[in-house]
Formats: sequence, C-alpha cells, structure tokens
Amino acid sequence: MKEKQRILNDDIRANLVQLVTDDGENLWEMSLKDAKTKATEEGLDLMEMWRNGKVTIIKLLDYWKFLYRQKKQEQKNKQKWKAPDLKTIRITFKIWEHDLQIKAKQAHWFAEHGHPLKVSLMLRWRENQYENIAREKMQSFVTMIEDTYKLDWDIKKMWNTFTAMLKAK
Repeated sequence: MKEKQRILNDDIRANLVQLVTDDGENLWEMSLKDAKTKATEEGLDLMEMWRNGKVTIIKLLDYWKFLYRQKKQEQKNKQKWKAPDLKTIRITFKIWEHDLQIKAKQAHWFAEHGHPLKVSLMLRWRENQYENIAREKMQSFVTMIEDTYKLDWDIKKMWNTFTAMLKAK
C-alpha cells in the first residue's frame, strides 16, 4: 500500500493559513510566516491537512509522533479484523478415552480464542467395516465439547473420513 504524501514545513505553499494544534484547538487564521515562527518556537512541525482556494488548514504537531501513532493505529486495526483460523482436530478409530479428553481440552482452548473447529476421523483398511462405531466415537467427542462448541453442520461421511464442523458459542 502506497503511503499518502504529506506536505510539511517549507514545502507548504500558501499565504494565508488556518492553524490547528495537535489537540484540535483552533488558533485561527494567520500568515504562513507567523505559523512557521510559532512552530520553530515550540519545536514542532507544520503539516498541510486541507487546501481550499485562499485558506489552507495546517496542523501544528510533532511529525514523528504522528507517524508513530498512525503506525500503531494501523497495527491495532489489523489485529481487530484478523479472522479466526479454522482449527482441525484429527481423531483415530483406535483412540483411547484419555487421549479424547486431551483433544477435548485442546478444543476448549480453541473455543476460548474464538476459533471454529473441524473434527475429522479417518478410517483405514479394515476399519471401514466399522462405520457405526466410528460415527459413535465422533458423536461422543462432539458431546464432550458441546459446552463450548455447537455443531455447525452434522457429522458427514465422505469416502473414508467422518467430518464435523463446529462453531464456538
């Protein structure tokens, strides 16, 4: 993204300016020369904000602080709009009860951070003949985590894999 070009200090071309402080206080209209002397007295910069035919609005500020605040605000906005990642938990047909509890604890942590969850169970070789047991295992895992997640769409079987999509409550 290309940064907006700012007009600063000696690059400002205007006769009459309206000076505004960094706090938003209006110091009214004055000549550009008076505005420059005020800026040098206070050790601050002048930045052109808006230009209209005869009056140019100029802000009196510390330019490096302004850039720093702007960068921090962009970082904060970027964090706000970050979409939660889809987390996947894979369980197996032969998984033990204790291992399921550990996976459930991991799912609770994902729910605390607002991540959607995909639970999958893949059947291999001879396990394919025990579809009903695999579906029950998936259902029991989903009921384990139903206090933090709700089922987005029901448990589906595609080829040799059972899949369930869940959303954090």
